[in-house]
Amino acid sequence: MRASWIVWGVAVLGSLTAQESAADVAARVRQGGWFEQSKYRRADDGSLEVWTTAHTGSEELGEFLPLIDRGDAMATAIDNLGLLGLLSLVCHGDADLLAMTDAGFHFGALGIDGSDVGLRQFLALPSPSFEGARGRAELLDRLLAIDRLEHRRVAGAVAEFRVLAARADVPAALRERAAQALRTLRNGTGVAAPVRQRLDAQALALPLAFDACIVIDHARLPDLRWLAPLGRRTGALVTAATIEAAGGTVSPPACNGAQRMCDVAAGAPFWFAHRYGNLRFDQSLVTITAKGDGRNPIAATWNACGAFEAAGWQDFALPDEGERDKQLGSATARLTTTTLFASTDGSRGKPRPELVEKLALLRDDGLALRAVVPANSKLWAALAFVHAPPTQGGEIRVVFGDPAVITIVAEARDEEAAAAWVAKGKELVEQGDGVFAMAAEPIAATRGFQLLREAWLGAAFSVKDTTAFATVIVRGFTPQHVRELVEAAALVGF
Repeated sequence: MRASWIVWGVAVLGSLTAQESAADVAARVRQGGWFEQSKYRRADDGSLEVWTTAHTGSEELGEFLPLIDRGDAMATAIDNLGLLGLLSLVCHGDADLLAMTDAGFHFGALGIDGSDVGLRQFLALPSPSFEGARGRAELLDRLLAIDRLEHRRVAGAVAEFRVLAARADVPAALRERAAQALRTLRNGTGVAAPVRQRLDAQALALPLAFDACIVIDHARLPDLRWLAPLGRRTGALVTAATIEAAGGTVSPPACNGAQRMCDVAAGAPFWFAHRYGNLRFDQSLVTITAKGDGRNPIAATWNACGAFEAAGWQDFALPDEGERDKQLGSATARLTTTTLFASTDGSRGKPRPELVEKLALLRDDGLALRAVVPANSKLWAALAFVHAPPTQGGEIRVVFGDPAVITIVAEARDEEAAAAWVAKGKELVEQGDGVFAMAAEPIAATRGFQLLREAWLGAAFSVKDTTAFATVIVRGFTPQHVRELVEAAALVGF
């Protein structure tokens, strides 16, 4: 995906009249600025449009165009969002798809004050009709504003939430969301989330065998609302590096095009929630199966439950993108208001409650993430190069918070093999420190990198009967540390 940014940057720089040095543009972005302050407006269909000159190379020939075109949304996502932007579409933590929108960008583009006071005043304004596609966008604006005020624990917003929750002339979704936020602020502790769904072992569609299984309890993931803003910033840094490497000068239309590409990551969650429907994932189970197919080496299935506005997603389809589309041409998906099933190879699976029970896949241990690798998994053969001892299966268990705790479990065939796993683990810790030592200076200088290295070197090992444990405890690691790490990686070209 990074390559698409580079190709675009080099092509557009060579074709447009330049007015600003590439070095100055890159420096402005690295210092926290942007390529330009774009002009936005909301169209009659509710979509966000941006004043665009990059396609003509002339301000006089510019026009308002959709930030994301209705016809090629997924192509735009795959090519322009970058990894973080794509993650924002499916990794929502304790929130939902809509809440993953870069609220600062979104409200700023609409001319709405995104501060606590500004959002309270916005919610207090007379309501629009909420009719049609534009009305739905205006409803989502208010739901996003409620999410941010609730998330920031703005106590004064109780007044606005109380009024909205009691109004009979607004959509039920707005009343219910305001009531939920009101409960959160009144309780004062935790997030007063709606009742979370749990996967049903009797209904899970699973393949007969798989090489790994990942169970995700989304409400126990950390807050991930920073993904889209960070995706926007990372895209800008990568493009700025490309511009600087090309040298010369950069025209205003070139800056316009670069900024539009960055802003796609910021607005994509709102666009998808508006175009297709909002999604809230509660629990997911993903299986991965290695295949003897060099072209498609793995197959994956995804079972999920939650709350989904399923009707709008029925006409969602991947665009025709040549080779990529051929690889995903057999993918299938089924979505209801409470369940999702998808597979990359067209397989449908079937309920296998005995397998779920045998591997305890739905056991509730308070974990956010649990990865299970069965004893017969082909992944064990892939670890042959580290000369790992024989195993009867393994797991990775993750609990987020401060501290975050990562536990690696190896089920050995006997006590001697368990002790060998501990010895191998200590050896891998030493080897891993060598990898840390090879990091580029901008990355190694970040506090987040140092915290991760300290946690890795402090890994604790133990054995209980025939089970070996390795525990890594990460203390003080915050979203700010993630941002610093990712931005440093973008600066060095990762």
